[in-house]
Amino acid sequence: MDISKDFNLTVGLRIREIREAMQMTRERFSELCGISDSFLAAVESGKKSITSKTIYKICYNANISADYLIFGNKGGFECDTVLELLRQMDTNERDSAIRILTEFSVSLARAKSKKHTPAEF
Repeated sequence: MDISKDFNLTVGLRIREIREAMQMTRERFSELCGISDSFLAAVESGKKSITSKTIYKICYNANISADYLIFGNKGGFECDTVLELLRQMDTNERDSAIRILTEFSVSLARAKSKKHTPAEF
């Protein structure tokens, strides 16, 4: 087992996951990060490794932590993804998304409080 190949593949799959969560093509994501789309394809498939400079570019432009890319710690990844999606929206779309999320959150809180409320007799 070649640990560097496994590591390259793992990091590449995480980058692909991030790109897909951002709903971007390889071409668009590579342009955003300042790398070629052929290089990104090779990284995502584990065929090439990336330098710290490329990790920085990807993390900076995707607004994610290098901790996730390298170690797989998802702490905050989902929130970072949602924030990036919101940033890409225009003002009206963002306002609508915030209203939807707020209503969803309120509904969840109500459902949780009903579970913990003693039944009325």
